[in-house]
Amino acid sequence: MVKPVVEKPLRPEPICDPSDGELRVSWAHYHRLIEHLALQLLHSGHSFDQVVALSRGGLRVGDTLSRLFKRPLVIMAASSYGGGNGRAQEELRIGNQLAHTCEALGPKLLLVDDLVDSGDTLHASRHWLQETLQPELIKTAVLWLKTSSRIKPDFWAMELPGNPWVVQPFERWEHLHPSQLQPLPEGSGDAK
Repeated sequence: MVKPVVEKPLRPEPICDPSDGELRVSWAHYHRLIEHLALQLLHSGHSFDQVVALSRGGLRVGDTLSRLFKRPLVIMAASSYGGGNGRAQEELRIGNQLAHTCEALGPKLLLVDDLVDSGDTLHASRHWLQETLQPELIKTAVLWLKTSSRIKPDFWAMELPGNPWVVQPFERWEHLHPSQLQPLPEGSGDAK
C-alpha cells in the first residue's frame, strides 16, 4: 500500500491580505515579509546550497535570504513587465546564463522572486534551471502569492486573494530620472 504524501503546513503560516486594487508596501513591511518567509524556510527542514534570485523583483529577497542562511547568491535574469507604467505583462524573457561565483551549482536550489502573478515567470525559470542544471531539488519561494496564479510556490509569506497590484517601496525610482534627485545636504555624510 502506497502512503499518500502529506505536506507539512507552512510554519509560520502565510498571512492573508484581502486588498484589491493596489497594495502599498512600506520598507518596514517589506523586510518583515522577507523575515516571515525566512522563518518558513527555516522551519520546513529543507536545505539548499544556493539562493537563485530572479531579477529584478527577487533580488532584494534573494540577497536577504542569502545573508540570513549564509548561502551563495545566484542571479537569474527574467523580464515580463513593461509598458509606459511598467504594469503591462509582456512576453517573458529569460536570460541564457546565471551570474554567480560558485565553483558548481546545486544540487539543491532555492529559487526566489518577489511575487507570483500569473505563475509564468516562476514556472519557466524553474523549468530552465531543471533542464540546464538538472539539480536534485528546486524549491520555490516568494513574498506574495496571488490566487490568480496558475502555479503555487513551495513557500510564500502572504496570500493575496483580491489579486491587487503590489506597489513595492522601491518602485518610486521607476518613475524618476537621476536629474530629478536631490543631493544630500552638507554635513549629512555621518552615518548614525
